[in-house]
Parts: sequence; C-alpha cells; structure tokens
Amino acid sequence: MEIHERLLKDTQYDRLVKSSDFGREETRSRIRERLDLFIKEALDAAPQDLVILVIKNAVYRWLAKRIARTGRRDASSNAASLSREEQDNRRLFDVGKALISALQLKLNFESTRSDFAQLDTKFGAAFQARQALFNAGDRYEIAHMHLRSNIEELMYRWGTISELMDLDVISEIMVTRYDEIYVEKFGLLERYPFAFANERQLMKVIERIAVDSNRSINESEAMADFRMPDGSRVNAVIPPLAVKGACLTIRKFGGKSRLDISKLVAAGALSEPMRAFLEAAVRARKNIVVSGGTGSGKTTLLNSLSQFIPVGERVVAVEDTSELQLDGIHVVYLQSRPKTAESETSVTIRDLVRNALRMRPDRIIVGECRGAEAIDMLQAMNTGHAGSMTTAHANTPQDMMTRLEVMVLQGQSSLPVTAIRQQIVAAVELVVQLNRLESGRRAVTEISEVIGIDPDTGLIIVEPIFNLVGRAGGQAVHAFTGYLPSFVAELVAFGEDGEIKNLDMFV
Repeated sequence: MEIHERLLKDTQYDRLVKSSDFGREETRSRIRERLDLFIKEALDAAPQDLVILVIKNAVYRWLAKRIARTGRRDASSNAASLSREEQDNRRLFDVGKALISALQLKLNFESTRSDFAQLDTKFGAAFQARQALFNAGDRYEIAHMHLRSNIEELMYRWGTISELMDLDVISEIMVTRYDEIYVEKFGLLERYPFAFANERQLMKVIERIAVDSNRSINESEAMADFRMPDGSRVNAVIPPLAVKGACLTIRKFGGKSRLDISKLVAAGALSEPMRAFLEAAVRARKNIVVSGGTGSGKTTLLNSLSQFIPVGERVVAVEDTSELQLDGIHVVYLQSRPKTAESETSVTIRDLVRNALRMRPDRIIVGECRGAEAIDMLQAMNTGHAGSMTTAHANTPQDMMTRLEVMVLQGQSSLPVTAIRQQIVAAVELVVQLNRLESGRRAVTEISEVIGIDPDTGLIIVEPIFNLVGRAGGQAVHAFTGYLPSFVAELVAFGEDGEIKNLDMFV
C-alpha cells in the first residue's frame, strides 16, 4: 500500500486528476513508467512471504472474475479464451487454469453458485499445494502485473471495488469503513476479503464517483444520493456526519444486472403460475403496488413486470434516483431534483407526478411512493391511467393499506380517513408483497387483491390469491389460495367452445 501513496504523491495526482492532461495517453504512459519503477523497487525489497500473499490475492481475484464471467447466460462458452488483461499476464492465466482443474470448477451458468463455494472453501489449500511450483520469474511477473492493475484501478476507476462493479453476481456493495467491505452475492451478505488501504483512498473513490455522476460531496454537503453512468444507485456519507469514517453503499442497477422475470422464477422468487398471473394482470391494465422492505427486490420486480406492457403504450416513469430500466420504446423518464448549492429550486416526486398527468401517458410508473405523492398517484390510477404501478415500503399487504393512508394524509391532512380508504380501494387492485427470507433470498410472499372496505371495522380488506406456504432447500414454495380475483374474466382466454384456456395460471 506504500506504493500507492508514493505514486499518488510523486505524480501530483490530486492536481493532475482535475486537469485535461489526465486522460491523455502520453500522461498515462508516463505514469505507468514511474509505476513500473516503483513496483520493481518494492518487490526487490519485499520479503518472499509478502510477494506470495500478493500472488495469492491475484490468483483468487482472477478465479472469482472467471466464475462470474461464465455465470451469465450471455457469457462465452469458451472458458479458455484470454481476455486483454490475461494476454498481458500470461503466467497468471496459466496458474489460474491449473487451479480451475484442481478446484474442479465447472464454469457454466448452472454451476456459478457451487463454483464460488469451491473457491471460498478450498482455494487456500489448493494454492498452498501449488505455490512451490512458481519459479522466480512467475512470481515476479504475476505480482508486478497485479500491483500495477490495482494501482491503475485506484487512479482511473474505483480502486478495490472496481472488480466488484464488474461482477454480475454482486448486486450490492457496502463499504462500512475503508477497511471493512460487505457484498450481497446470490442474495446473501458476506464480508469481502479485500479493502482500501486507508481513509484517503476511500474518499478519493467517493469523490470520483460523485464527479462522474455530475454531483458533489463535501463537508458542507456530507451526504448524497446519486446515479453512476451505468445506472447503479449510490449513497455516500462522509465526515462529519459519518463519525467513524466515510461509508459508501452501491446498489447495482446497470443493464448487465437487469433480471428478466423468468430468471426470478428460476431463482425461486415466485412460481410460474404467479408469473403467468402477473403477466395477465399487467396486460389487463390492473393497478399494482409492489410492497416490501428495504433491499427486498421491489424495483427489480417492477422492472421485470414492465416487460409485459404492450410496446405501443406511452409510459411516464417518475423517480428520485434513476433506477428503472423499463422495456418498451415509448418511455419517458423523469427524475426529481433536491435543492443544492448550485440550485435553490427543488423538484419533488409529487411535482413530477402532477406533470406526468399532463403528458398524455397510458400508464404512470413511480419508482417509489414515500409521502405526499401517494395521493396524486392514486388519482392517476383513478383517472384514465389504468395499469399504473409503484412500490412502497410495508411488511404485508394489509400494512400497505395503512401505509398508503398515512402517505395520503401527508399530502392532504384535511381528508377524512373514510374518503382516503375509498380512494385506495378504487385505485389499487393488486398488492405484490416481497420479503427477504431467513436464508437471505428474496421472494414474493403474497399476491393479494384489494376488494373493499369491511362494513363492521371500516378497514380495507385484502384477499390473498397466491401466498408463501413453506420453504424447501432454502427456497420459497408458493401456492394458489383458491380465491379467484373479481376481475378473473379479464385475465383468462376463452376458446371457440367457450372453454377457459388458461386457468392453469392458478394451478
């Protein structure tokens, strides 16, 4: 890590990164020459056990990238092909190939989870058994190229988390402090074995992400939400608000992270009958609220449901931080804007929903309802924009009804509760509930219809259509409850003889 700091100081990095020279090839070549010199000096002076540790890290990361690369359905089936990085470090490629065989990695989409399990549990012993086979030239080249790559990642990208951004199997990155990083992989949280060298490195990465997102973060504005160029959502908090050091959370929503709903079925998040039912409901223009806690997969499901919206329909999507990646060619994206040092004027979600009503949408999709905008969303659902969708935080469909009441009151406190409930019942037709299971996996736990108001209690009644009935092997098991929704005739298809053709969606 001393190499990193020495290089940054010698190249006057803080000044250079802000200049137009930083991106020039001649500047990068000059920096690389100095970098190679510093690395050579450091490796010549380093004890062999430290060099071996560098090589071990290099091989582990290479294998993790290789597993993740083949853990995509669009990945090349040729696991032996060399990437540009591997062509530059052929010895690392050869060592990695030997360990692929030793660890019995299958390197295909179906084996991604088991391959990672093999890597996490058996890599140390496999590497230890083979490290004596490395000659001095192998050790020097692998270590040198790995250190160079690490430092260049710090200078030109996001340092330690760069490779996490490149791995499709990582859905969320949580930097608690510079030396403590957690990731969500396959829906489960685990600690990442690598970290930043110091607080200064983490701060530089946060500042670079902010600049790349056309935002700023500093002591006077020490908390910020922004979107990276690939669509990933970022939250950063720095001192003085973060009292133990800067922290960073990245929820990856780039195009490569996009999940087709069939993959959610394959992952056990919902059943095939539930998928068929939701497809029919979206096509029939039913108003849907996706409910769940933080990180339960609400936006992922909302994105997936959008694939069922007919292509010719005009959709206006409203968000505070751009996360939606909707299917369809006729989509307008609107994003709220908070007050900043550069702009005294804010534009709220409620402002955008009201404006969306004047844009002749067929459907309005609000990324998340948190407050007063709920009343405008309900009015949109009730005034010719059937098939609109949104998400909100709640633990059950019944809780969602109460949550909607509270949000409407935030926007119009003078409305009587009875009128609010009538508006909710008239507007919302389905609630899709998501939760994170004990295993850490996300799953749809209930799909319910909003059917009316109980005359005795005055509360809104929701009736489950599908629900979670158990777990098998850590995965959710779903079932049809037997209740047919009131609009079932709009969902089913009839044959020429009048026979219902697709009731299998409820089986």
